[in-house]
Amino acid sequence: MPYFKQLSIVFISLFMFACGGDDAVNDEIEIDPFISVTTIIDSTYPPLDPTAIDVMNKLQICTTLDTVLTIPPCVAEIYRVFQYRPDMDIKDCFLVEMVPGLYGSPVHQIVIIENYFGKYRIVNQYLGYLIEMRTTQEGYNDLLIGYTDPDIGVVGIRHEWQGEKYDVVDVEEINNHYVKPEMKDSINAIFLPAFAGGH
Repeated sequence: MPYFKQLSIVFISLFMFACGGDDAVNDEIEIDPFISVTTIIDSTYPPLDPTAIDVMNKLQICTTLDTVLTIPPCVAEIYRVFQYRPDMDIKDCFLVEMVPGLYGSPVHQIVIIENYFGKYRIVNQYLGYLIEMRTTQEGYNDLLIGYTDPDIGVVGIRHEWQGEKYDVVDVEEINNHYVKPEMKDSINAIFLPAFAGGH
């Protein structure tokens, strides 16, 4: 038998042994299931992060100057800052919640800020207050935001990150009562298309 034929038979035999047969062992990698962590937002107003203050000042959400009277001061008594992407730093993105009364709004306001290629921009603005944040596998927390409806009371709506900004996806609570699963479709059909609490 020529040398090359012998060599090819050896290679084929080795290949079949390595890749097939009943003796082959399949190594399966176990993937831990993602467990979401929910953060309930309390009523405290902790000190503001200096980086957030600098960004808020540049965006004219608040001011660090005593001489500017048309913009509220950057103080923790009227602003709260939250990180909605747990794996990122404040310099990359954050959420600001404001007390009622600022900029002519009778209710709380939320603005979501991102660093977009070195320039800060507001990607969302809502007339509501933060109730909960829930971690997600994608890295952007889901936000449960409360909105005051004059006829109904407080409506808790979940917002999910949709590519470049947050969007409303589900009505979860009405006046601190969970919406029953059998009522979800009809409640969502009423509230979500008519949502006017921000963008």
